[in-house]
Amino acid sequence: MNEISERLHGNGRYATRTRERVVAVLRDERRYLTAHAVHDILVARGVSISLSTVYRTLELLVDLGVAATHPDESGQTAYVFCTVAHHHHAICRRCGRVEEVGCGPLERFARDLRTGQGFELEDHSIELYGRCAACASGR
Repeated sequence: MNEISERLHGNGRYATRTRERVVAVLRDERRYLTAHAVHDILVARGVSISLSTVYRTLELLVDLGVAATHPDESGQTAYVFCTVAHHHHAICRRCGRVEEVGCGPLERFARDLRTGQGFELEDHSIELYGRCAACASGR
């Protein structure tokens, strides 16, 4: 939570207990969750929190770069915890688990693209889909 606290303080915000609880849900679940799902998990844990507070907290986490969004099957925005370092996501199609994937190969590709074609890559978005280790082994 220290890196998140630092980002919050750097943006004139504080690491409140509510924010810490929302982050804890995202860290524990390691999959994309809608605000409703985060709210339901918190309520099941005995936390008294409004859905609007969950939405505001999730949007703040996205603004700080410690959560990412992705539309779920129904088109609702879903959220996942992210580290601050640039990365991509490997998403298990069976259980929904999300793993962060480093960008080393992509950085080499961007360097080769710049050197070979003179093309300066400004942005990119990559998501990888498959099965996590637990699902692939049938556990």
